[in-house]
Amino acid sequence: MSTPPVASNTQSPTDFGQALELYKTNYVQYRTTGRPEFKIAYESAESWISQYLQSMTREIESGAIYVNKFIQDNVDANPELVQLQSRFRTIRNEGPALQDKYAMVRRINTEAPEVDYTEYYVKAGLIVGFVGMIALFAR
Repeated sequence: MSTPPVASNTQSPTDFGQALELYKTNYVQYRTTGRPEFKIAYESAESWISQYLQSMTREIESGAIYVNKFIQDNVDANPELVQLQSRFRTIRNEGPALQDKYAMVRRINTEAPEVDYTEYYVKAGLIVGFVGMIALFAR
């Protein structure tokens, strides 16, 4: 019987993908074996992921603040920036709804319309019946 893999708590993730993989691997190992070193390892990876996401959120917020400040500082110099910012807000607000409509229209146009052949079967049956009756009375 082979020994179970050692918890990856000695490894420190270097990127987000590796952190997710370490979390997943150690979490599964902890749930299957119950060994505390796997719990420590997956909690450590989880903490790294949380810190990384917080860092990225702060960076995005900082970028947004910088862009807004840049626009406000240059409103007088370049009024087109205000128009572009307004258009961007419109696209950001209406974009998801338009994307949903586009997907729906595309799906409708790619799906073949459903045809109900029942009416044709009934008409064909009636015609065959009338032809049969005519043939019987014609004798």
